Amino acid sequence: MSRKTRRQAPSHPLQIALRRQQDRERAQDPATWGLDADNLARAVNQDVQTQRDSAGRTVRARRQDVFDVLRARGRLSAAAVDAVRRLQDDIACLHRTATGGISFAPRVDRSVDPQGFSDARRRAGARIDSVLSLAGPASARLLGALCEPDLILGRGADWRAVVERETGETLADAQGAILRMACENLAGAYGILDRARTRVG
Repeated sequence: MSRKTRRQAPSHPLQIALRRQQDRERAQDPATWGLDADNLARAVNQDVQTQRDSAGRTVRARRQDVFDVLRARGRLSAAAVDAVRRLQDDIACLHRTATGGISFAPRVDRSVDPQGFSDARRRAGARIDSVLSLAGPASARLLGALCEPDLILGRGADWRAVVERETGETLADAQGAILRMACENLAGAYGILDRARTRVG
């Protein structure tokens, strides 16, 4: 004689509503979205570098920028790329909210939320000011114009158009040379700051 399976009692309407609310909240949280494999496979995303975990899932994706391209072509030193990444990290820190993520709250003129300003952000701002003042005004202006739209607004800038706008240079080879010089100036500025810090510490 077969044993009858016990039927589960129907869910209470309050439990159903609570589950639906949690699903809606998860769907609105960018941290739960993950990476879209179909989108990453498109031709327009062939400059996106991905990292996979041990299970083969894509866990990180980063679009190559002009600094990656110049480094891959042997036109930019590792120290210069590291310096640009340090600057980008500080710019990202400066524009984060107190919770550590980028704020999606609407703000007038994309201004920084003063209520979320923390000591870490103040220190990042001070580091940015120090290193850019040592790199020189032309390099500071060019690197700021290239790095900030990518990090703050989430869109990459057309680097050639930025170099032309900031320097007036229209020749392609000269534009690359100007950008390389700005990156090397930044690396030199970080070197000065690091040496000064080791002397003090």
